[in-house]
Amino acid sequence: MTVLSDRDIRAALERGEMDLEPFDERRLTPNGYDLGIAQVAVPDRGTAVAEGTARVPPGARFAVSTQERVRLGPGLAGQLWLRTTWARRGVLASFGRVDAGFDGQLTLAALNASAGELEVPIGQTFAQLVIEPLTSAAAVTYEGRSGHYQHQRGVTLAPASGAPKGGRREGGGGGGSARSSRGGGVAAPCLERGCHACCERTEMPLSERDVARLRALGHDPGAFSARGDGDRVTLANVDGRCHFLGEDDRCRVYGDRPEGCALYPLILDEETGDVVVDPLCPQGDGVTSSRRDADALRTLLVRLERERLARSRGMRGGG
Repeated sequence: MTVLSDRDIRAALERGEMDLEPFDERRLTPNGYDLGIAQVAVPDRGTAVAEGTARVPPGARFAVSTQERVRLGPGLAGQLWLRTTWARRGVLASFGRVDAGFDGQLTLAALNASAGELEVPIGQTFAQLVIEPLTSAAAVTYEGRSGHYQHQRGVTLAPASGAPKGGRREGGGGGGSARSSRGGGVAAPCLERGCHACCERTEMPLSERDVARLRALGHDPGAFSARGDGDRVTLANVDGRCHFLGEDDRCRVYGDRPEGCALYPLILDEETGDVVVDPLCPQGDGVTSSRRDADALRTLLVRLERERLARSRGMRGGG
């Protein structure tokens, strides 16, 4: 069995073959990545905890949602292993594999087999994700085979009502929706309301990860990206519409859309330094987001500025 090393995982992230968002270098292991706890649910008690410490009664089953959104390309699959720290505390779990093409937060089911109450701190690592390269890229990925849990967020114990049983989910504009958004993206009613206003004359910046991911999916960066003011790289417009906006007014890469699109309409208010909903968004009244979404936007903006400065220095050096 061949698995990716820490060096291989970094390279796969840079090439856009997979995503771990948010990514924390300290969680890399020599041959995997440790996933953190975002939420703990105890189904038989009807309780769910997303802050502080969850307490699981002895003999009770519980479910953990990962902090990370995990996306695997068609050439990669994942194994999940309970961290031995938890096994030594009496936790039993059987996870299985993460299919090629999966995109979303993971829900991990476990049992407190100890005789005492189990304390589960939010934010602590729970399982290791080990990445395996496939001998050839999958002809039909997870989303096309079943996709029951594609784009799931939080603890998900059953497929979302109305989730498609095959084929890619269709998208609307740049924002997300409660049913269909890339993990880490805000929940917005764009799809339900058929809005794509943010895809008209877009100036959405592209990160190097965005470009690498879309290139890996077969899209030409020369067609979908443009150089903006100040050495920024942005989505290209064709006749005033985003390159990826189809004739049916739906995003052709919704499941793999740029990070900024997934977080819009969150923007940074330059006067106050706060993360707010863009007042120009027609669907702003229906947007819900978390502190994690705000942190993700701040992290993205820092990374975009770092990449812009690197391009600027490269151009000056080449001149």
